Amino acid sequence: MNTPLVSLITVCYNAEGLIKDTIESAIKQTYQNIELVIIDGGSKDNTVAEVKKFESYIVTLISEPDKGIYDAMNKGIKAAKGEWFYFLNAGDAFYNDTILEDVFMKRNLNGIDFIYAKMQTVNEPTGVNYIGGHQVSFKGFYFKYPICHQTTFTRKSVFEYMPYLDSSLKIMADNKWQMTFFKHYENKALFIDKVVAFYDIQGASYHKRMKGYREFLGYIGKLLPFHIYLANVLLYPIIWAKVKFIRAFQQTAWFKAYRNLKFKNKKANV
Repeated sequence: MNTPLVSLITVCYNAEGLIKDTIESAIKQTYQNIELVIIDGGSKDNTVAEVKKFESYIVTLISEPDKGIYDAMNKGIKAAKGEWFYFLNAGDAFYNDTILEDVFMKRNLNGIDFIYAKMQTVNEPTGVNYIGGHQVSFKGFYFKYPICHQTTFTRKSVFEYMPYLDSSLKIMADNKWQMTFFKHYENKALFIDKVVAFYDIQGASYHKRMKGYREFLGYIGKLLPFHIYLANVLLYPIIWAKVKFIRAFQQTAWFKAYRNLKFKNKKANV
């Protein structure tokens, strides 16, 4: 039976109210061959003290200032000793206690370097939480961000031929990395039809949607066909108007009814 070491990397900063539940979500997993790697950005609250309450489970704890979340995530990747790693950042939680067992003990992962699956949203502004995620190809990245980072597992050896996350970006480095991977190594990716984690939809990419889109436009010129890049540039004002429209009407009854209809077959049981 193959039971690879899986590094669960938690990036946090001033997260004393969140870190306990996140670590408990990790140590409750039925899959036991894990290591916990905590990368703290030099918190000024009691985050590190809360982390140290679980020191018997933690293999690596680094607490120092960083240059942003992707710089911290790269530190975590480099510190990880596992064959595979997963980002379980402060505030995140696995969908259930058997996820790692389901992923790593029930399938042949030979030749696979990247795994992605499904997530369940929480904190959806309209209250209509849903389950998202499906199998994609490189073309799935043309106009969307098709893979939620919260559903992904990555083999550490992938960085022998792939770059680390682009820490010059603030919101979209995970999408850029995924797009690059699928452009060149799509055959090394595996979709698993399971819900892996709860995903707080109101993260940075939600509140800074247009900044994220501008970052997206900044790197797709080198990764996507020119006509697709041009189409995305031309879509900018339409996306801007859509974001403004949703923010203005997302609490109305008719918009919630629309979301209920849209996710009728994907609604989460919450």
